[in-house]
Formats: sequence, structure tokens, C-alpha cells
Amino acid sequence: MSQDLVGGSISSDELFEAQARARNFAFSYIVSMALKCIVVLGVPDAIHRHQGPTSLSDLASSLPLPLHHSKVDALRRLMRPLVHAGFFTATVKGGGADHEQLGGEEEGEDHYYSLTTMGKLLLPGGSLSPFIDLHLDPKVMTQWGMLSSWFLYCSDPVPFEVVHDGMSFWEWLDKEPDQKKAFGGVMVEDSKLVARVLVSECREVFEESEMESLVDVGGGAGTMAIEIAKAFPKLKCTVFDLPRVVANLKEGDGVKGLENLEVVGGSMFDKVPPTDIVLLKLILHDWDDEKCLKILKCCREAVSHDEKKKGKVIIIDMVMGHKAVLENHELSQVQYCFDLLMLVNFNGKERNEKEWQSLFMAAGFSDYKIIRSLGPKCLIEAYP
Repeated sequence: MSQDLVGGSISSDELFEAQARARNFAFSYIVSMALKCIVVLGVPDAIHRHQGPTSLSDLASSLPLPLHHSKVDALRRLMRPLVHAGFFTATVKGGGADHEQLGGEEEGEDHYYSLTTMGKLLLPGGSLSPFIDLHLDPKVMTQWGMLSSWFLYCSDPVPFEVVHDGMSFWEWLDKEPDQKKAFGGVMVEDSKLVARVLVSECREVFEESEMESLVDVGGGAGTMAIEIAKAFPKLKCTVFDLPRVVANLKEGDGVKGLENLEVVGGSMFDKVPPTDIVLLKLILHDWDDEKCLKILKCCREAVSHDEKKKGKVIIIDMVMGHKAVLENHELSQVQYCFDLLMLVNFNGKERNEKEWQSLFMAAGFSDYKIIRSLGPKCLIEAYP
């Protein structure tokens, strides 16, 4: 095939660029593994502790590397693709004026590294660290290697269940404490970010007249409900999840002292506690349409139907193809990747607006409104 392309209507430069681009996609796992490595080594935290541009030699000596002098050049090479990807900046000093290097090309130890905004998300407590711990764990990556086999030969609902002897992701997570902790960390960090935006930029969603209560369905560690309860002390907030999930939440430091917060155990497939507002954050994309309908019907029954105080369901989830996302390549790409993640692990999906509308109508809602985008996600209100 390459012989047919060479000398044809496609220029050699265009051909080599296409080849390089395709190889970069195939090689993307290398950047992922380099990213996981620098998180494990504590590189972002080491740079942060220096409180300024950090030389390559200082960086190597501050990491837990027994033979750090022999690893300096290897560290420079490890950092290079991550500088190019935008997690760090690299400045080369000496030999005249200082200048920034996209990947730190020159050899030697005169490279000085700083964190970008994306790099700061890798710090301990940052929203990306638990995400990397979970999704780049070998135990969680196995099913991706047999995706084509699943398409060709398997009748199991999702590739994850093929690899894990028929266990669902949730069943498997209960048997893997490290991965369960990482998954919880992912949910908590994302909820912290979303909650901060909601309470600072979307206050009107919670401040409508007559609204007195909110139930966070599938609320897990309670991060969303806790932040909302703190911001709106007149709103009675409830964390609602499976009894085993919320068993110890009542004793948590975040819950103590909040008089407008309670914890209730139960199943969102059976009944949701009565309330004015139901909150569903990143819940529905985990499930197929049939299960989503069960959840939505329970939520619709739970919210108040009084004309003076008509309740609503607030959904924070992705809307595939939403205008605000389509205009941003990075946001679109992460939506496509999340949709495949739902396909491979959960038998769920990311939905476009038409699919959301069909679900709402089938569940008995009278109307809905997409309020705004939250990165790749959207804030949606559905009305009974």
C-alpha cells in the first residue's frame, strides 16, 4: 500500500506526517505509563516543594532513587514527552540567554522544570492522581487487550466481565481494596471540583423559592451533599446510597456538626427518599437504558409534585455532542473515551441530547433543560 501512495497525489511530507500521527496514537500508552511513573515517583510534589523552577539534578536527588546519580539522564528522558504533553515546562539555562524547551532536547543537567496547571492536578490531593492510580492499574487495563476478541467471539455483556469470570465491575471492586480506594478517590476529587463550581457559579439551582430539601442519590462518600449543605444551611441535604456504602459515613468528620445533613441507606432501584430536589452526579452513565428508567422513575416519584413547590431532578452527566463540547477538541475526545470506558467496563453509555430526552419522557418527566456545561459534563434539570 505504501508503494501506491509514494509518487501519487499525496506528498511525501503529508505521508510522513500521517504516519507519525498514527504512530503517536499507537504510542499513546507510552505517555500514559510515563505519566503513571512520575506520579509514583512523586515528581510533581518534588517540584512543588522547591517552590520554583527545579533543576534536573535537584529533582533527581529529591526523589526516592537509591542510585539517583545514575538515573539523571533517564529522568530527563522520562520528563521529555510529559513536557511536550503539557504537564511541565522545561527551561534550559546556560550557554547564553535562558530559553524554554518543548521537550528538553539538550543533554546535561541544566534543565529546570515547573508545573503547568495540568501538572498541578497531579499533586497529592489533586484530582488526577487517583484517576491515574485507578485507570492505569494493570488489573483495570486487562480488558482493553481483548476488546476485539469480545466483538468477535464473546456473548458476555461487557469485556470486563469476560476477563473477571462474570463479575461486574462493582462486584470486583468489593474484592479489590486498593482499586476500591482509588475509585473512591476519583469520585471524591471530581465531586470536590464540581461542587465548588456549583456553589459558586450555579447557586440559583439550589436557591429557588420553596425548595427545602435535596437527596444526593448514589452519593457515596457524601462529598457533593456536604459541600452543598455547607453552602446552603437552610437546605436539608441527604446522602443516599447502599447501606454498606454509607455505614460509616455518619461518623465522618465532614458530616459531624452539619445539622442540615443526614445519611440514609437504600437502593436507588427501589425507592428514593421524598425531597424537593434529587441530585444524580455521574450515576446514569454507568447503566443501560432499562436500569436508568428504573432510577429515573424512582427519582420522579420522590420529588415534590406540589404546584407551589414543584420539584426537580438535577443530573450531572455528559451530553454527547453538546455545542459547548463540540467546539473544544479536548472535551470531545474525553467524552468519546468515557463512552468507550462505559462500554467496556459497565454496559453503560454516554448519551446525546436526543437519548436523554427519550429517557426523560419514558420515565414520565414533563420537560427538561440543559443549564450549562461543566467541562465535558453538563448540568441538566428534569421536571416531573
